[in-house]
Amino acid sequence: MSYRRSPLQIIFSWLFLCLLITGCSSQPSAQYNADYDFVDISSYSLFPRHHEFNDVQRLSDFQRNRIELAIEHAMDELAFSYTEQDEADVVVSYFLVQTSLQELKNYNRKVKACLICTEKEQRSLNRKIRTDMLIIDLISTSNMRSVYRQSSPLKMKPKNTSDENRQLIIEAVQESLLDLSRLRANSK
Repeated sequence: MSYRRSPLQIIFSWLFLCLLITGCSSQPSAQYNADYDFVDISSYSLFPRHHEFNDVQRLSDFQRNRIELAIEHAMDELAFSYTEQDEADVVVSYFLVQTSLQELKNYNRKVKACLICTEKEQRSLNRKIRTDMLIIDLISTSNMRSVYRQSSPLKMKPKNTSDENRQLIIEAVQESLLDLSRLRANSK
């Protein structure tokens, strides 16, 4: 399957790269494990569709495809290589925040964002998260625990076209992974 780029996508890619270059000196806003060495990440994977992890949230294959293609494209732009999960340094996971707080709690447990959270700690973890946001987690394959989390608003509207929603997802994924490049630069 080829990934053809429209002129608009090329412009956003250049904009993304410019932001990476100019933004490398600023402090990351993502939640991350300060003890994790982000420089060591060279490969990534996604959970396969049949993996139990995907049972946490019911998304259509169409929604999953859009998000996963955007992740693959952004990770490619950051020079990470895709590989099988057992050979990858991290697994990139995502959660589309809709209306179910229980699904979000289950997702947080799966990515081990908070192993034994009280209700108060769970609220603190979810404090900045709102509906219609995309959460991206990088999960270390050594312990299957999230080492990086960023959430980005999507602002998808029912009147949007499919292409507009796809572009919003691409932008949210790119925004979510911006701090990853900063962390890698600051770890050197």
